[in-house]
Amino acid sequence: MLSKLIEQLTVKKGLIGSSILRIGIGLVILYNYSINYSQRHFLWGSDGISKTPNLNEYMNFSIYQFIDSTLYFDIIYHLGIILAFLFAVGYKTVYVSILNYIFVFSLQQENGLILDGGSNIMIIVLFYMIFMKTNAYFSLDSQKYKETDKQNFYLCSIHNMALLAIIAQLSILYLNSALYKVMGETWQNGTAIYNILQVKDFNLPWLTDLIISSDTLVVISTYVTLLVQLAFPFMLFNKYTKYLMLLILVPMHIGIAFAMGLLTFSFIMIILDSLLITDKDYKILGNYVKSRFLKKNKSGIVEEEVKVYEGEVNHLAKS
Repeated sequence: MLSKLIEQLTVKKGLIGSSILRIGIGLVILYNYSINYSQRHFLWGSDGISKTPNLNEYMNFSIYQFIDSTLYFDIIYHLGIILAFLFAVGYKTVYVSILNYIFVFSLQQENGLILDGGSNIMIIVLFYMIFMKTNAYFSLDSQKYKETDKQNFYLCSIHNMALLAIIAQLSILYLNSALYKVMGETWQNGTAIYNILQVKDFNLPWLTDLIISSDTLVVISTYVTLLVQLAFPFMLFNKYTKYLMLLILVPMHIGIAFAMGLLTFSFIMIILDSLLITDKDYKILGNYVKSRFLKKNKSGIVEEEVKVYEGEVNHLAKS
């Protein structure tokens, strides 16, 4: 049993999912930098909205606090954008992951008022990603990933433990959210989704009207949300229930993104859920897509060659 455990620890798990996570988180960070670019000084600058006399009493470490200067702020902000881009494309990932975490953490410490659940979980995940192999696939560093790296016991163990920590954090998030919900009367009687969609700040008119027009849809969506979140940690132990759960969670988060306007939160949750898919299943899916795509392309090329050949034969026959 011990030898089997050691054997499992010497193989990195979830390398494809970790690489997808790196790209997804990197894109979210770039999105946050870009949409707030024109208002960056107002939101985070030295004279910004969040600067109060007692700021230092509750703020953690931030590299933006080293020098109280607009020029310094702009330099650090633009360096953060560059690091986020390098992180997303997977260049020098071992070092960039550390720096990117520091820069994103520092920016978020400058103004906690604009954070949401997605930002909070992202910071936690970025820390764990420092210890993970996130550049094995879809990265500029992927060519440097050698077979010898896969057999290093310590590196494999650290990667697997960090991956497990993210999944555990995700389980805690879902379970804790469900336990808070289950204590609420509206979640118990099945009307919670209706009440949430009445809030104008979380509302997409045409989609909201479509959902709340059906009492059955409101009740079903309320109870399904509650049950899936409660069962999340326990459904992970079986392959079939795990994928059933993903088939429910992904559309649920897409619905949250469009119905409530929580785009970054929903996207972060979806890419975190993608960690639950094994490398083997990713490869099976990839091979299936490739075979279907290449088959269509090859058949299209053959048909085109046949048509060209037939055209040449007809031309020769007429001449």
